[in-house]
Amino acid sequence: MRKPKFDVALSFASEDRPYVQKVAAALKDAGISVFYDNYEQVALWGKDLYTHLDKVYRQESRYCVLFVSEHYAERVWTNHERRSAQARAIRENREYVLPARFDETPIDGLPDTVGYLDISNMRPKEFARLVREKVGSKYSKPGFPRRVDRLWAAMNIPKSDKEGRERVHAIAYSFYNALRKMTPAERSAVAGVLLFGCDAELPGGVHISLDLLSRMLQQSKDELLDNLAAVRSLNVKVKVRESFLDISHGELAPEDKDLLLSYWSRSAPWDDDATTVVTNAVRCASDHFCMDHGVKVVAALDFSRLAKSSLDLLAKDPNDGVD
Repeated sequence: MRKPKFDVALSFASEDRPYVQKVAAALKDAGISVFYDNYEQVALWGKDLYTHLDKVYRQESRYCVLFVSEHYAERVWTNHERRSAQARAIRENREYVLPARFDETPIDGLPDTVGYLDISNMRPKEFARLVREKVGSKYSKPGFPRRVDRLWAAMNIPKSDKEGRERVHAIAYSFYNALRKMTPAERSAVAGVLLFGCDAELPGGVHISLDLLSRMLQQSKDELLDNLAAVRSLNVKVKVRESFLDISHGELAPEDKDLLLSYWSRSAPWDDDATTVVTNAVRCASDHFCMDHGVKVVAALDFSRLAKSSLDLLAKDPNDGVD
């Protein structure tokens, strides 16, 4: 079976939209691919909705959340969506339909034995956190958030500095787009330098021993040099220098070189700190993992953790209210 287009599809009555919209926004900001009708207006335009929605709820989502209420039971379209979702659950014999109840309204075809969540007194962000937990907190996929507030915080850029925030977002996003054009091995090599390397020379660059990088990434030195040379057209520049190691006379040591990586962004060509921005972006995106897994997160193009909302869904914030 091919990979589903959506992590989760939301089925709800229009009267419950104010709540569902906040859930959808929290999931989207956290990098979850969500089917929510307002996000799909162009895609739905002109389509046979009966056929298209059946495909979405029957085939194209990993999970389907049913927001059960008295209004849900009365709607033709919600019943159509529910039947499509239930057909999928029956066919695959696994949990797919995730009921979330605003009230105790019975729904045809939804047995009382199916586990559900009572959301009558649950905040939208708290429910979104539970959905994220169900989808899988370590599920990595390409994505770059609209807000990169964790990156702004890491670089000490205050909310009042709107221009500075826009500049950092533009540089980080341009680097993300550069990574998209690389092979997985090239991404790993670049990420490895930025994660394992020394940042003492920033904003000029991040440097690392070629021998150390080879051992950390399990790539040969020749492979690493080829991969790092190949990304020059994507504005990632790597200089090969003599090793800085202070080796005593007679001491055994491998033949080594020092690599210095820097990045230039077309989005902010006048800035000389683009390498500082992308170094912080890569480290922020992967700082909830060990370094080995951090490389895999970046290689998977998962930058969702640049947004604080992504982590809000992994750990409940007792001070977090309804926005």
